[in-house]
Amino acid sequence: MKRYIISTALLIFLTQQMFAQQKPISALVTKEVQLRGMSIPDLNMSPAPESKKSVLLAVVASLLVPGMGELYAGSFETGKYYLIAESGLWLTYGGFRMHSNGLLQDAQTFASQHADANFSNKDDQYSVNIGNFNTTAEYNDTKSRNREYDLIYQPTRPEYQWNWDTDANRLQFKNMRIQSGEVKNNAKFVIGAIVVNHLLSAFSAGKKTAAYNQSLSAMDNVEIHTYTLNNGLQVNGWGISITTHF
Repeated sequence: MKRYIISTALLIFLTQQMFAQQKPISALVTKEVQLRGMSIPDLNMSPAPESKKSVLLAVVASLLVPGMGELYAGSFETGKYYLIAESGLWLTYGGFRMHSNGLLQDAQTFASQHADANFSNKDDQYSVNIGNFNTTAEYNDTKSRNREYDLIYQPTRPEYQWNWDTDANRLQFKNMRIQSGEVKNNAKFVIGAIVVNHLLSAFSAGKKTAAYNQSLSAMDNVEIHTYTLNNGLQVNGWGISITTHF
């Protein structure tokens, strides 16, 4: 009986010691697991990759419409000036042509009134001849002396006959026709300026697109990451890592 009592007491003592030494469940979590739970994931802040642009497409776009290649390359601040110049040049060209046609129409109307000339289905040389000779007969006589028989206006074709009322009116018509031609030539110079504007814009668009692609290549070599600064279980701050690859 005494032996049973001693065994029971010893069992109770051991049980108490086990419960006294038992730790809460949270204490069973290792420090490494806690740190892992407290840690904030690494953030990749590197620039999102973008596709490169076609230099050829930019050049062709500006050859067709100045400024469009720069717009494609993301540099319309430069391209807009080529587009504005293009609009202005075409307006100038249209203005010159309208003015030239107006002067020529006035000259032909004047010749119809003072020389009974008919300009229907006639080439420019007919207008030149009317300005240089007072009558069709005078013109034909000159061509005959020069043996340019193929240039003679046949008397049987009345639509090619003219006769100026005064020599002064003939000279006035001649000056009006020459003025019309000079304005028309100015329009041709504007066409040349338009071509140059297209070429300059195409060159600019090619350079802008190449620079854009080069900047993308530089950005692809940069990596930016953020991470946390831990002191045990405590987060003390953030860190940034910038890596450049050459």
